[in-house]
Order: sequence, then structure tokens, then C-alpha cells
Amino acid sequence: MDKEAPKEGQARTLIEKAYRKIKQMIFDQRVIPGQRLVYQDLAQELDMSRTPIINALIRLEEEGFLVSEAYRGFQVKPIGPEEAWDLFGMREALEAYAVEEAIKRADKNDLEQLRQRREAHASYKPPRYTRKKFILDAEFHVQIAAITRNRVLERALKTNFEHVYLRFPVNEMDPERMVSAIEQHNALMKRIASRDIKGSVEIIRKHVVDARDHLMRCLSSTESEELFEQVFPGT
Repeated sequence: MDKEAPKEGQARTLIEKAYRKIKQMIFDQRVIPGQRLVYQDLAQELDMSRTPIINALIRLEEEGFLVSEAYRGFQVKPIGPEEAWDLFGMREALEAYAVEEAIKRADKNDLEQLRQRREAHASYKPPRYTRKKFILDAEFHVQIAAITRNRVLERALKTNFEHVYLRFPVNEMDPERMVSAIEQHNALMKRIASRDIKGSVEIIRKHVVDARDHLMRCLSSTESEELFEQVFPGT
């Protein structure tokens, strides 16, 4: 039985708390794409009643992070090729606009913060892709959107990145992509600093398309492995 119902403001706070904690569990890979989320387990893990947890799960489903089925409840929604293609198409449009607007607005402080984001990403060199590496990459891009002072744009781009690093096993990505990403970040930084809108837009579009193509290859490889396992289990 649920605890005594909280007041409206407290209820919103609990839902937000549950929402953030469940997302953190997905990020930490304590639940993975395709894994069922059990209400009782979440209630015990988060130390709260079912009501805010259910509301948080519904919100995550509405945002596309989870999917629900009758009699099976909620599970983390895996990314398929079609959705990945759409996510990167949206990202390309957002980033091309963000770069153009950022160049128009950026001051010295903005450029310095962007350089710091670029350096944080470049200086972290794990042997394989990690979620931390992916987040540092995302923070560089989101910082460009932040320079535009357009908070709707910034949130949309951040959410776009979240769908990839929360729902795709980024450790399966080729480490070589880290090298080319750094090179493209450096080239983009130079173009932005020189106020070259056309050159910056060209670089960011290529950068996003290259990232898309790499992820699509990873998805194809993963699907092939899963199909092989279904046909030849245990080999």
C-alpha cells in the first residue's frame, strides 16, 4: 500500500526525483535496453512509493526512453536503425542552426568556455569508447547551443544526445572514431573562432553525418550478431 499521498508540490518533486534516478540507473547500465523495470524493485531501490515511480516511468515513455507492453510493464527502449537515422537527421539540423547562431552571438568568454569543453573531450583518452567519453563529446556540442542563448534549442540537442548514450551500448563503437571526432572538433573550433559561418556549418554537417554512419554500422553489426545467436545458439 502506498504511503500517505503527498501534497501537489511534493508529488511533483518526488516524480522528478524518481525520473532522474531511473535515468541514472539506465546511464549506469544497471538496467539495459530490453530489460524489464519492476515496480517493486524500483520502489525498494529508490525508497519511495509506486505512485511517483509510475508517473516517472510514464514520463520516460512519453520522451521515448522506455516502452510499455500489456502485462509486461516498462522496459528500456533499444534504438533501431530507423530511429537512429531520424535522431541524427534532427541533430544535423539543430547543430547547423546552432553553429550559425552561436557565431553571431559568441563573445570572448563564450569561445573560452567552448575551448575548455573541446580540451576536456580531447584530453580524456580511454582505450575504448565509454559513456564518459560520449558525454564529454555531447557537452562540447551542447555548449555551442548554449552560446545561442536559445534554451529550447539547447534542451532539444541535449535530449537528442541522451537518446544515444542512454539507449545504445557506446562501448561497441570503434575507438578510431574518437580520433577523427577530435580532429573535426579542432577544425570546427578554428572556424567558429574566425567567424566563418559557411565553413563551420559544412564541418558540423560532415561531423554529424560521419557519427551517424558510424553508429549505423555498429547497429548493423549488433543486429547481425543477434541474428547469428538466434540461428546458432551457444556457438
